[in-house]
Amino acid sequence: MSATVNDLLRIKGNKVETIAAGETILEAIRRMSEKHIGCLAVVTKVGKLSGILSERDVLWKIVAAGLSPKTHLVKNAMTPLAQMRTVTPAQSVEECMVLISGRRHRHLPVLEHERLVGLVSIGDVVKFLLDAQQATIQSLEKYITGTF
Repeated sequence: MSATVNDLLRIKGNKVETIAAGETILEAIRRMSEKHIGCLAVVTKVGKLSGILSERDVLWKIVAAGLSPKTHLVKNAMTPLAQMRTVTPAQSVEECMVLISGRRHRHLPVLEHERLVGLVSIGDVVKFLLDAQQATIQSLEKYITGTF
């Protein structure tokens, strides 16, 4: 049986840092810096996901274009939901790895019935898979040596 995104979220947690599309890029950068995270989920007033804003979005769409983060808004730089891939809690962690590596996504919002219930990053997926492999190796070593 394959591990699911829900399994990963149970270990990692499902707290997602959010921001409104009308906030400034500078505010978004401050929040990401404060929380030591690489993206924020952009949500509407009713809490519905409308996109994400990543460090790359800020660098490529604002800084590289010579625009001011003080005056430009999140909505000007975010990646809209229509251009993103999302996953559900029931999908496998391996499917996430395929999406992340094949489509070069660094973050995957987790939606259940169109509601944001988590966010997984490339780091979360790699750590989860490595931890699972290490647990399998330890179990096999115990089985082989008879110390289980």
